[in-house]
Amino acid sequence: MWRLYRLLVGLITCHPIAKLGGYMVTFGTISAISYTGAIIFARADSAYAGIIFLLLVPSSFFGGLALIPLGIYLAFRKAYLQEPSLRNKPLGEILRRLSGEEDVRNRIIVFILFTIANVVLTLVIVMAGFEYMDSASFCGLLCHKVMEPEYVVYQRSPHARVVCVDCHIGPGASWFVRSKISGLRQVYAVMAGTYSRPIPTPVEHLRPSRETCEQCHWPDKFEGDKLKIITHYDTDRNNTKRYTALLLKIGGPDAVGTRKGGIHWHVSKGNRVVFISEKDERKDIPWMRLERESELPVEYRFTGTDISNQEAATALKRTMECVDCHNRPTHVYRTSDEELDSMLSLWPELQNVPYLKKASGEVLARRFDETSIQRKEVGRALLTWYSDRPEEKADPALLEKAAEQVQEIYSRNVWPRMNITWGTYDNHIGHSTDTHTAAGLGCLRCHGNNHVTAEGKAVRADCRLCHIILALDEEKPPLFDFMVHKEK
Repeated sequence: MWRLYRLLVGLITCHPIAKLGGYMVTFGTISAISYTGAIIFARADSAYAGIIFLLLVPSSFFGGLALIPLGIYLAFRKAYLQEPSLRNKPLGEILRRLSGEEDVRNRIIVFILFTIANVVLTLVIVMAGFEYMDSASFCGLLCHKVMEPEYVVYQRSPHARVVCVDCHIGPGASWFVRSKISGLRQVYAVMAGTYSRPIPTPVEHLRPSRETCEQCHWPDKFEGDKLKIITHYDTDRNNTKRYTALLLKIGGPDAVGTRKGGIHWHVSKGNRVVFISEKDERKDIPWMRLERESELPVEYRFTGTDISNQEAATALKRTMECVDCHNRPTHVYRTSDEELDSMLSLWPELQNVPYLKKASGEVLARRFDETSIQRKEVGRALLTWYSDRPEEKADPALLEKAAEQVQEIYSRNVWPRMNITWGTYDNHIGHSTDTHTAAGLGCLRCHGNNHVTAEGKAVRADCRLCHIILALDEEKPPLFDFMVHKEK
């Protein structure tokens, strides 16, 4: 056995190409062992982990196996040129000559040392590669430069600490391969400059929510009611602060109790909502079907459509899931009104700047090109608004602060080179509207009394199904003391 080992090592190290092949085989083998061990013992599954088996391991291992005999052949050819009689010798003798058996001990020592170094290098490369390719900077900056607007709004979203691949790909090699294959077209589009502007929401390419969102969130768990307080500021001189308070019925059937209802009822087990969306944008829904356990399916049609039974039967259908309402859970483009309300809430002293909400709204409604944004002309436009109205005196320091914030608001929401402006991306959560955006129908896409059965039963537009309004745009609502205490 020892002699065979000496012969094997000697042959692998008889030529530089054979040596390279030996190191590649070692690299591929250790990579596979490291990955398998991480999956089995540490459960360190990664969305990009499939690259080890699908690209790195096969190319390294089998490429090395191909190089080893090539190197041995080149070594034999060199020895044959020096000693032509070598061809007539037995194979065993040729192999012993090529392996340099008289000097094989030193070769073994060198081979072992290089193998150890190879193992360490492999582990470092694998771990560093996993970490970097799973990072948001890899997706948002290096790999997808065109995705800069999405990366900017992602950084200030509720999921800013969740890496891109956890939602867009998820664990396992199969979806990694699928995403990379579908990405080939996108790579070409980026290189050729033919990509869509703005980037469309990739509904058809998203992995099912139960395999991504529901790895952390659990819609089947009954959550009860949650109080949501919305702060809004008027466009009057005092930027008057107003409150809207909603008691949201999160809902969803609990596995223990029997209470049902609420918002998450739509995606809970036992309920299935199937619908047809025009242009697959999930905005206009001409047909839908409700399927419930132990009940016959019920079909609803939009009153303004003439879709036939045959068209409904053959049309592409989608089963309702998390992203059909939470369609912008991470890449959140706010409305200008929401941004200004947030600004005044974060810096309450800015409320002392007269007509700030009105002036800022007018500035944000203007169109600025990429160069103007970079030159910070948005903020200067707000300063000009006040300089043209000397009667509206404001603290210079507060005005500069407001201009800085308005500039930042515009910069992160409006991207002229990508044709992204206010209202470009609809948000299906709720049913809010804004003067500078298109209406976000949200719930009213279905709950508008416009989808009816053959018997005339409609999907109700009943606000109480999802929330109870405790206060609506009130300056001092009945629960004012509670809300002020909550803010403090």
